[in-house]
Amino acid sequence: MAEMKNIQGIVFDVQSFSVHDGPGIRTLIFLKGCPLKCMWCANPEGQRLFPEIRYHKQNCRGCLMCAEACPKQAITAAANPQPGSAMINIDRTKCESCIEMECKDACPYNAMQITGKLMSVTDIMKIVQRDRPYFRNDGGVTLSGGDPFVQSDFALEILKACHSEYVHTAVESSMFFHFDLLEKYIPYIDFYLCDIKHMDSEKHKELTGVPNELILHNIAKLAKIDSSKVLIRVPVITGCNDDEENMVETARFAKENGLTRINLLPYHKLGIVKYEQLGKEYLMPEVETPDQEKMEHLRQVIQDQGVTCVVG
Repeated sequence: MAEMKNIQGIVFDVQSFSVHDGPGIRTLIFLKGCPLKCMWCANPEGQRLFPEIRYHKQNCRGCLMCAEACPKQAITAAANPQPGSAMINIDRTKCESCIEMECKDACPYNAMQITGKLMSVTDIMKIVQRDRPYFRNDGGVTLSGGDPFVQSDFALEILKACHSEYVHTAVESSMFFHFDLLEKYIPYIDFYLCDIKHMDSEKHKELTGVPNELILHNIAKLAKIDSSKVLIRVPVITGCNDDEENMVETARFAKENGLTRINLLPYHKLGIVKYEQLGKEYLMPEVETPDQEKMEHLRQVIQDQGVTCVVG
C-alpha cells in the first residue's frame, strides 16, 4: 500500500455487502457529523460529530451503577418507572463535555452503548482489504454519514488510500459545502450520490435547516465535470416533498445538467428507536411510508420529463 497519512476520525458504523449505495457490492463507512438536520433523518446518531451514549432501556435493570460511575452526575433514577419505560434519566447537556463515558463500562447489562468510535485510516483499510474479494469488478467503498465532508481530512485520506489500492470510491453527501472544499476530493471520488430534499429553497430550509442554493450549485458543477459520476437521489417524504411540482422541477434540474437518472427513496421509520436511545425528539411520528402506487406515480412523473427514474 502506498504511504498514507494515518489520521483518525469518528466512525459510527461499518456495513459490508451493501448493494444500494453505489455500483456493485460495497462497504459503507459511516462518519459522524452533518451540516443538515433533516426532520426524517434515519441516522440521527450521525448528526453530531462526537461520540454519544445510546441508552437501551430494554436492557436496563435500574441498578444505577452507571450513575455511580458518572463524573458529571448526569444520570438519576427515574421517578416511578412503568413497565417498558426508562429506568433512568440522563441530562445529556452534561454529557457533551464527557470524554471517558465511564457509564458505559459500569453498566453490567449493556444498556449504555456508545455510538461513534475513533478509527484510523489503517483501521478502515484493513476492513476494505477484508471485503475486497466481494467487490468483484464493479464494487468498492462508499463514505456515508452524517456527511463525510464534515471530517474532511479523514475522509480525504481514506479516499486517497482506496485509490492507491485501485478500489472504486463513492461518497454520499448533502453537498452543502463551498466548492473549493470539494475540489481537492475530485481526483479520488469515482461516484457521487447527492440527495436533493426539495427544489424550493425555503421549503428545503424548513425541512433540513439549510437552504438549497449551494447544494444545487455544487451538483451542477460536478455534473459539468463528469455527469456520468453523479446520481441524484430524492427521499420521498409524505406531505413534505412528494408533490408532482417538486418532482417535475427536480427532473428538469437533472436534465438541464446532463443527469440522466434519479433514484426515489421512500421514507421509512427504521430510525425512530434511535431517537429515543439518544434522548432526541422524533419530529415526524405521524408521517407514513408512501405506498407502492404513490411511488410508481412519482416515478412516472419524472420519466415523463425524459429522465430515467428508479425507486429504491
